[in-house]
Amino acid sequence: MEAIRSFAGYLWESATFWKTTALVLALLNLKALPLVWHIRVYRYFFKHGYLITPAVEQPPRPSTEILEPLSIYSHAPVLEIDFNLHKSNSTYFSDLDVSRTALMSNIVVKGAALLEKRLEQQGKKGFLGFLLGSVYTNFKREIPAYTQYEVKSHIASFDRKWIYIVTYFLKPSKSRSPRGGAAAEDPEKLLKRLYAVSISKYVLKKGRYTVPPKEAFEAAGYTPFFSAAAEEEEANGHATGAENGHANGDAVQRAAGAAGNSDEWERLKKEIDRGLTVIQPIVDQEERLLEDYVHKMSRPRFA
Repeated sequence: MEAIRSFAGYLWESATFWKTTALVLALLNLKALPLVWHIRVYRYFFKHGYLITPAVEQPPRPSTEILEPLSIYSHAPVLEIDFNLHKSNSTYFSDLDVSRTALMSNIVVKGAALLEKRLEQQGKKGFLGFLLGSVYTNFKREIPAYTQYEVKSHIASFDRKWIYIVTYFLKPSKSRSPRGGAAAEDPEKLLKRLYAVSISKYVLKKGRYTVPPKEAFEAAGYTPFFSAAAEEEEANGHATGAENGHANGDAVQRAAGAAGNSDEWERLKKEIDRGLTVIQPIVDQEERLLEDYVHKMSRPRFA
């Protein structure tokens, strides 16, 4: 009988040990557990009022605020570590999902109900949501296990279809400016902080209809998106802005009378045009890749 008790105690102690071990491992890898990605992503929708913000006009905000960056912070647990003992390249994309969602939710979610109402009045049916078109990532430095890092995303540019988001994986700055951002650093130190940089393309869809990004921004209260001069040209029946099909070439009737509004638009236009010059080579390369794909698939060994 004593032997049976001893054996049962051994089994219990062993079970407790393994339960404890499993719990510790789960806590150390909480970020990588099933459904945690969904919680990390979707919490930003509800944080910014998804499903509870009514379809009403939002308080006006300067349009240049859509360019403001937003940061999240994370680390690389054991389940994200590869055989080189640093964060696996494939796991960067789950952090990108969270970072982009945090950014876009902060910008457009409060205007989502109003935007959906406007689109339905135009006869547009279907689910309203953002779809990822492509991601380009350049890895600069490895991220060791459990090292905290910052994931900073911002809208670099947009056109009639796409929103271009640039994301930096960074070593958190030790010094902060009074306004909350990183204090000024010399270029060499800034480059040493960079772990990776990514470029993502987002498109907003209502069913099969492609929603111009500008409409989503305006529904969220961001104004203006065109200068008073551009408004006057459009009212007179002339094309507005650039003819390259990008955001500043997509005219809209909007009251922008004050000079301050015109200045706001000029600042926004300058930044989205600058961002486009950075993004454009990647966009062009995508077209070349598709052309090369068609060419290669016509060859016997690829077909």
